[in-house]
Amino acid sequence: MATSLYKAQFDLKICENHDKKELHAYCKTCDKKVCTTCIKEEHSSHDWETITDILREKKHSLPEECKEIRAEKLPGLKKELNRFERKIQEEDTRFDKNKSILNGSRQRYIDGINKLFDDKIHVCQQKSEAAKQRHKDKHEGLKQKVEYLDMATTALDKDINTLPDHDILDMEKEMRDGLEKALSYSADKYTSTTVFVPGQMDVKALENMIGEIHSMSVVEMNEIDRYSDVIWSVKPVSETNTWVCFSDDNHPKLLDRSGEELKVMKTHGRDLITSRSEDIVLSEGEKGIISILTQDEKTITTFDTKPLYPTFISKTENDDILVTLVDGDHYNLVPTSRRIVQRMTLTGKVLHTYEFREDGKTRLFTCPIKTAENKNKDVCVINWLSSESGELVVLLKDGRVKFTYRGVGLEPKKFLPYDVECDVKCRILLTELHSRAIHILSSEGMYLCKLCQYEQLLPTGISIYGDNLWCGFLDGKVKVYKYTCIHS
Repeated sequence: MATSLYKAQFDLKICENHDKKELHAYCKTCDKKVCTTCIKEEHSSHDWETITDILREKKHSLPEECKEIRAEKLPGLKKELNRFERKIQEEDTRFDKNKSILNGSRQRYIDGINKLFDDKIHVCQQKSEAAKQRHKDKHEGLKQKVEYLDMATTALDKDINTLPDHDILDMEKEMRDGLEKALSYSADKYTSTTVFVPGQMDVKALENMIGEIHSMSVVEMNEIDRYSDVIWSVKPVSETNTWVCFSDDNHPKLLDRSGEELKVMKTHGRDLITSRSEDIVLSEGEKGIISILTQDEKTITTFDTKPLYPTFISKTENDDILVTLVDGDHYNLVPTSRRIVQRMTLTGKVLHTYEFREDGKTRLFTCPIKTAENKNKDVCVINWLSSESGELVVLLKDGRVKFTYRGVGLEPKKFLPYDVECDVKCRILLTELHSRAIHILSSEGMYLCKLCQYEQLLPTGISIYGDNLWCGFLDGKVKVYKYTCIHS
């Protein structure tokens, strides 16, 4: 059956461009069969062989290649199929959860607002079905290619010595083309989520009372895979370029989205940001100083933080900086230990020190790592409690604790956030190592979802510039996503 199918489909022995000319040769340069006239007119300088010669090689190598595809490539492709199927199931589960939240809230409201609930459910369903359809389309496309490769490799392996010469070449080319297309499929590149966020009871604003539908999606655009050091932070300066800071190499690198190194800093630094005037603000933790440098690394000014050591820094909307400062890297604190976050100007003037809770005695932090100022002026701080656990502490601008987040669906003390960022809708994004995911919270601390759930990668640094989300990983990779966030 397979033999007759391919014979009917690929029986092309006569040149399409030159009537009655037999295709007796194969141009390796152009990857196509050619006739003698084709060779003279277009392929004389190319790498070509006669069909007879090249088939000697193909008949020897193709069976092994087919076995290799079945053994090494098809299992991975089938695994991607399963991942698409899980994503489809997740959309159903997510929609059911959103619907359950809506229907639970419905019982608290008067009958007159039932229509609003139904409208919201309909929107959720439309978005969920649209997301499912995208996954189904990709699933179906990959499924067809996997089925074809399975059939083609089996047919070639079985009938290699009985198939007509031209059929073998056509089938082999079609198989390679199909394999190349199949390998381009990855479930990680197609991630989207729709989450319903209920509002507060307010009879004067029914729409707000019911809540909002948050739709967040990421589509992978680029991957930089040329480093192996742990990435501490990514600090984009444009839609296309970012500074990357590594754990073992204290020379920050400026990269474009393709991974090309545009600049490597000569000055050592653990972390940096760029100011509005495009000066570089560098945390030199080992020296206990923060330096302000020009783009060509000429020092404008430095200010001393000793006896504390600056670890990481972030920029505020007012062009101030938030700096995490510690007196050591241990977690067993003594009364004299200092673990603080300071808001500073670019001249080193301290505007606010965040160290204690409102009682003036209870520490806010064990080991503050990363910070981010939200658009609503809240201060988000990643606080490590041990080498295996941590929390997100969100402060009001005056230093009062707004909320603390210690993860959802994880074992106790198995939550280790690494970096934090805020989007234009005041949502909070944080990378977390145990769940291998990006957690998204509302500005009030409500857990919304996990975005970009990775199977192998451990996300570390995260930053948003415009519509681009940059994410660094423990193994040195950097991914760039198109980040879309909508609420309705």
